[in-house]
Amino acid sequence: MSAEKARRVQPLSGLDAAFVYLEAAGTPMHVGALLLLDRPRVGRAGFAPHLRAHLQQRLPKARALHRVLQAAPFAMDHPHWAEATDFDLEQHFFAHRLAKPGTQAQLLALVARLHAKPLDRSRPLWALHVIEGLADGGVAVFTRLHHALLDGQGAVALARVLLDVAPGVPVPEHAEPARPAHSARDKGSTFARVSSALLGLPQTLRAVWSAAPQVIDTLRDSVMLAPRTPFNVQVGPARRIATGGVPFADVRRIAKHFRVSSNDVVMALCGAALREYLLRHNALPRTSLVAAMPISLRTGDDGEANNQVSMAQCALHTEMADPVARLHAIAAATRRIKQQVSLLRGFIPTDFPGLAAPLWASGLSRVWASGHLAEKLPALANLVISNVPGSPVALCLAGARVRASFPVSIVTHGLALNITVQSYAGQLDIGIVSDRDAVRNPALMVRGIERAVQALLGKINP
Repeated sequence: MSAEKARRVQPLSGLDAAFVYLEAAGTPMHVGALLLLDRPRVGRAGFAPHLRAHLQQRLPKARALHRVLQAAPFAMDHPHWAEATDFDLEQHFFAHRLAKPGTQAQLLALVARLHAKPLDRSRPLWALHVIEGLADGGVAVFTRLHHALLDGQGAVALARVLLDVAPGVPVPEHAEPARPAHSARDKGSTFARVSSALLGLPQTLRAVWSAAPQVIDTLRDSVMLAPRTPFNVQVGPARRIATGGVPFADVRRIAKHFRVSSNDVVMALCGAALREYLLRHNALPRTSLVAAMPISLRTGDDGEANNQVSMAQCALHTEMADPVARLHAIAAATRRIKQQVSLLRGFIPTDFPGLAAPLWASGLSRVWASGHLAEKLPALANLVISNVPGSPVALCLAGARVRASFPVSIVTHGLALNITVQSYAGQLDIGIVSDRDAVRNPALMVRGIERAVQALLGKINP
């Protein structure tokens, strides 16, 4: 392969490819963001043509957004990223207008319908929807990006394309991260990667053997079974979405007073909201709910443009009625998680050879879905909770101020509820995604989080 072709065709890592294979189970694996903008200063044509021109100008700098999935010959390796030769912005840019009166309920219903649709794999895996007709005169922009792109150049490129720190002043560009010279993805075919793994097997086995007692003890103490809840079901094709926000200063104040981290507070707020919701529906288990909490495995000097994440189980202590006791119990749990991740980091795989993986991995996903196995096997978690750092200052999109940035994430079979919060300009913006039938009114959980903040603040100043 020539150097030029090698730059244009890049194999996915095993973890990146897993997000592609999981779609065989019938659950789209893209994440989104719902941006609310102040009323833009544009003419009668509206904001959509203005934003399209903005994108047209910025897109040439975003190489990752021009990449398309390409299957390996005979399905003998993971798919590759290849540069699209016929990129057309009109296949990724969509304009919508809400019918009057343009309520928030109408907006969220539209976003839920859009989020439930898979991205077209014959094109670069992203889409942007501009939504006008909001009652307050503002505009919403909903972006969708496949998770196979997320933890690398895709997210960086999309932000760089869209957002400015002030009208007309782009977010500062950074050099595209250089991949380590001996990256697993630079080793070419799956056969080369298998050979490399076999050559390194003796050293790997020695490392595992020496650490085995401690690793086994850690795994035995850390793996939990979650109680059954209405969220541990097979998901259907439809979604519900709820959004909200709380002042980040309140979260930091609670964290400082009780000497815990802001993430501990976020988990405690979610636990309180879930307890309240399940009590309301006579479905609260006697034992604690367990959240699947994404953790990064990336080291500080790692410039790989791929996903390097895993999941940790975090007890939410929903069996506790006292909010302060729950917060301290969660803080103790997250301290243990940090210690466990520190020990196990080197043993958690983020890549695996792709020998026939498009066949067997996709097949396993289909079996998981068709057999409703998520409802039959013991649950390891009840939902996913993510806490994502965002911009501390307000940003602009095509000259309009972004007043909120709500994350919109993924639900899968057995995990029909996802709560993601993202800090943005002094707020914690909350995005809740659920299967339509598993959670009829996720807005109740948003209000539960807001009440939980006030409950903890009340413990500081009774």
